[in-house]
Amino acid sequence: MKDSIKWLAVVLILFFVIFVSVDKLLCNKWKYHDYAAGIDRSLSCFWN
Repeated sequence: MKDSIKWLAVVLILFFVIFVSVDKLLCNKWKYHDYAAGIDRSLSCFWN
């Protein structure tokens, strides 16, 4: 029982770290050029 709780905690922590890193690195910093509109845009994630 204790091993399964430990693995669940590890998986949840890893998921949280991946979520935060994607939120900080990808969603806020990634820029792309919208050729149809002729302007630069930044990626927006669905949870923002």
